[in-house]
Amino acid sequence: MDATGAVPIGAQPVEEVVHVRRPRSVIAFACWFALGVGVAYLGLRIVEQLRTVIYLLMFSLLIGVTLDPLIRFLERRGIRRWFAALLTWFAVVALLSAPIVLAVDAASTQLPALIKSGPELIRNAESHLGALGDRLSAATESSTGGGSLNPTEVLDYVLTGGALLFSAVTDIVVVAFLSLYFAIELPRLRALALKAVPASRQIRTARILDELVVLVGRFMLSTVAIAILFGFGTAMWSLAWGIPYPVLLGALVTVLSLVPVIGSTVGGTLVTLVSLSVGLPTAIITLIFYISYRMAEDYLIQPRMMKFSVELPGVITVPSVILGGAVLGVPGALFGVPAALILRVLVRELVFPATDQS
Repeated sequence: MDATGAVPIGAQPVEEVVHVRRPRSVIAFACWFALGVGVAYLGLRIVEQLRTVIYLLMFSLLIGVTLDPLIRFLERRGIRRWFAALLTWFAVVALLSAPIVLAVDAASTQLPALIKSGPELIRNAESHLGALGDRLSAATESSTGGGSLNPTEVLDYVLTGGALLFSAVTDIVVVAFLSLYFAIELPRLRALALKAVPASRQIRTARILDELVVLVGRFMLSTVAIAILFGFGTAMWSLAWGIPYPVLLGALVTVLSLVPVIGSTVGGTLVTLVSLSVGLPTAIITLIFYISYRMAEDYLIQPRMMKFSVELPGVITVPSVILGGAVLGVPGALFGVPAALILRVLVRELVFPATDQS
């Protein structure tokens, strides 16, 4: 069209195309939303039903990663991977079997005596507490009511305890052999994970995976060493001060100390309560011992044991253990610090470089 308003010859009028946006169907949106919610709910139900299996796999993988630094040490000495993993696995099984056998022997010989002498120990502890012990004794008598045990209930307790023991032994055997598999096949699993990453990012991803395996493995080795040291110190202290059941208490404290931050505190509290049956001065000295040991662990032992690993600040460690325990219980508390280590490495390697480039 020229200045006069006429359309030139051969020119086609241009029609203005208006795209009309069709309204989305509310029914279709509701159907897709309901489908998404259903799939999410089904996934949560499946995870809940397979929770025990997932725990066993995670424990086995964590043990395999923990053994990896020792296996690499043997590999650098010219030993093949599978043989180094087998040697390390047998050594760890032998090392852990000794305190377990001692604990089982102590439990079989001392636990019945502990149960039988339980009321006497409680009365001794109450007698050392003075007026507070009298109040506790009165409260205990009013709450128990002096009732007798029903034989049916005793049989039910025995059967339930046997089932739990069988399940625990089965889980231990499964975790033991799965951990051996993960220890041997960890390099192949690493290579398989790298195949899912684009070729341009494989080098960086491999470096991050290697760093995660090394840090988590060294941290867990340090935690196990500190727990064994704490349990041995508890047994020696109990023997020196005449606290009953020293081997059983040492094994219990070793297991509890595997939970970072709060495990040693709970173990020290239990031993202090048991030492109260010996006498109030013994309980006070035991409490001072565990407070001193906890301070030495935080400021002397742990920094020296983890100087070759990584030192997480308490502002990260404590919330990780508490949050993991609140979400998943004891397994969550065990996995809290390794998860914090993984998150810290990922943030340092992925998030910080991305923010620096922006």
